[in-house]
Amino acid sequence: MLYGERNMPRVNRATSEQTKERIIETAAHIVLNEGFEHLTFTNIAKEANISRSSTNTHFKNKEDLIEAIKPKVGEVIVPLFCYDSPEKFLESWKKVYLTDPHAQKLLYNTRHLVSSNEGIDGLISLIQGEDREKVEEVVLYCIGYSMYKGIYGQKPEKI
Repeated sequence: MLYGERNMPRVNRATSEQTKERIIETAAHIVLNEGFEHLTFTNIAKEANISRSSTNTHFKNKEDLIEAIKPKVGEVIVPLFCYDSPEKFLESWKKVYLTDPHAQKLLYNTRHLVSSNEGIDGLISLIQGEDREKVEEVVLYCIGYSMYKGIYGQKPEKI
C-alpha cells in the first residue's frame, strides 16, 4: 500500500446508482419544499444520510445536479396546469396563483431552477394550439401576471 492510500471498499454499480438516485430525490425534495437557496451538497448529504463526499462523487458541481433534478421537479410542477389550449392554460395559471397556496409555494421555491428563457420556451412547447403567437402571448402574460401578483417576488405564507 502506498503512503496515504486507504483500503476503501469498492461500491458496486447498483449501490452507486441507488445512491445517485437518492441524491437526486433528496435534492428535488429540498428545492420543492425548502427552496432553491437551501440546495447545498451539505444539506443534501445530511437529509439523505450520506457523506458529503458521496454527493461530490456523483455530481462534480451544482449545475450538474440541477440538470439531474429538473425532470423530478417537472413531474411535480407540470401537472399543476392545463396545456390543452392557450385559454385553458391561462385559466389554470390564474387558478393556481389565486387559490392554491401549496402550488404557489412550489413555484416560488423552484423559481431559480431554470432561466427565464428556458421556462418560457418550456411552457410554449407544452401548450397546444395552432396559433403559436397566441401561445407565446399567453405565456408572457402569465409570467407578467405572476410577477405582478408578487408570487415570484415574495415568499408565500407557510402551509
